[in-house]
Amino acid sequence: MTNENIFDQQFWKEAWDNDPNTQDKRMKRAGLGQPDAPGFEKWAENFNKNSFTEESQKRVKRIMSWIQNQTGGFENLSILDVGAASGVFSIPFSKESAKVTSLEPSSILHGMLKDNAQHYGVEIETINESFENIETTEIKKFDLVFASMCPAVTTWEAVEKAIDIAHQYVYVSLIAGPKENSIVDEVVAFLELEPSPMTADLYYLLQLLYCNNYTYETLIERHTQHAEKSVDEVMRQLRSWLKEVEIEMNAQQKESIEQYLRDKYGDHVPVVTGGKFGKVLITLQD
Repeated sequence: MTNENIFDQQFWKEAWDNDPNTQDKRMKRAGLGQPDAPGFEKWAENFNKNSFTEESQKRVKRIMSWIQNQTGGFENLSILDVGAASGVFSIPFSKESAKVTSLEPSSILHGMLKDNAQHYGVEIETINESFENIETTEIKKFDLVFASMCPAVTTWEAVEKAIDIAHQYVYVSLIAGPKENSIVDEVVAFLELEPSPMTADLYYLLQLLYCNNYTYETLIERHTQHAEKSVDEVMRQLRSWLKEVEIEMNAQQKESIEQYLRDKYGDHVPVVTGGKFGKVLITLQD
């Protein structure tokens, strides 16, 4: 990479497009998080259940406060929530008197979103469609286009599309580095394997925003969660955890891992998960 490349938006766009190890591309290769993937309905039920816990809502409030410090509030702000899932952000936005349109491609999550809106007594316009299939000429403009950890907004083209339909602000949050999982690290070492490398979509996004002279603020934080799980629970989740680092285990390996965990930890396994996460608010009008 030359000094000229550093300031060349086309260089960064192509680098992002051609990077095979960003989180979204790895998830797609592993068949995780897709509405037609086996087990998606169960995943959606768990996601919905966890979206409205006290811990989850503290996270939502923290993110909304960060945005509010720059926008001045949400009252009467028109918001497009891209990849709204079951309403983890749409409902709190609506409670703050924002005019919310929720875009969610999964019919399962879309149904949960409508049920949750009714349960919490808020009015939300919902669209059961993917962001990729929405034409900018066919949708109105919004004061804020909001995409939190949304697989549909992990390319520069998608970010530009969000900018095109925003009046004032675009919010994007992405993973800013490899996911962390202490059990995955331990199991990979036990199996004497090498996980595939993971890069970060946010790295490319920040370069392109800079090269294109956008005004934006960003915050990158490292979050860690500590939990204690039974060996049985760890083994139920381990296959999908390993898929995220593109490792498959056979029956013999699974048996060996389970015995290893029981020998080392007994009935309860400490699990540390986390990583670096970044949020960006692009301001289109001063």
